[in-house]
Amino acid sequence: MRRPIAAKPRPLRGEVKKAAGSQSLERGLDILETIEAEGADIGVREIARRLGLSPTIVQRLVSSLAQRGYIEKNAETSRYRLGYRSLTLGASGEHDADYSVAARRELERLAHEHRLNGFVSVLRGGRAVYLLAVQADGPVAIRVIAGSEMPLHSTSAGKVLLASLDDAEARKLLGSRKLPAITPHTIVDPSILIASLGKVRRQGYATVVEENIPGVLSVGTPIRDRSGGVVAVISVAFPKYLDAGLTLQSVTPLVTDAATRISRMIA
Repeated sequence: MRRPIAAKPRPLRGEVKKAAGSQSLERGLDILETIEAEGADIGVREIARRLGLSPTIVQRLVSSLAQRGYIEKNAETSRYRLGYRSLTLGASGEHDADYSVAARRELERLAHEHRLNGFVSVLRGGRAVYLLAVQADGPVAIRVIAGSEMPLHSTSAGKVLLASLDDAEARKLLGSRKLPAITPHTIVDPSILIASLGKVRRQGYATVVEENIPGVLSVGTPIRDRSGGVVAVISVAFPKYLDAGLTLQSVTPLVTDAATRISRMIA
């Protein structure tokens, strides 16, 4: 006499979704770790090969990660690198070898001692993105969110990032059309802006006078790696009429000295 075969209990729908979601999360993290370990752009098929997954699955996951800004696609090669959201998360950690620790310390000093709003920004996917922001101790605070974007053409940090490229690359990012006039002082002609980048490269910093926010001045200067390449920009902004003895002439050395100290962390 045959024994009745016990029916295998079927998981509840919620349990199935949870398991599938957990698997997707693990695969997404595996993709991020693979891209980080590569240290350069990497394609979907290569990621799939290393992880033993189908290219279709990897493509679906990288598309989701790219939409959220955790990775970004090189439009020319269709390969991927870490995006600004991943960099922002990394910048919030205090790793001894990470220059973001020194950068935050410098921003806090500039804010507390000189009442300067300070920022660290990078160029990612043709966009200028804030990695760090520290508000000033004073009556005027310029609030930005880490991970948000800034205009390239009207900010001191954006101009330094443009100057880190050659003129052809900078022109490609700006395009040939008239740029948005954020204030009456904004440079809207791409050719005029490109022509000004040579001065930024020679003097090692960029200044902005009411081009992005009315009544606000800004100074930006590059953070460099051991090869001299620009990896980020530190910049400050302050009100033009604040009675604190702040001028472009007095603030510029504060910012360039801070950038030098930060750069030594990665030299």
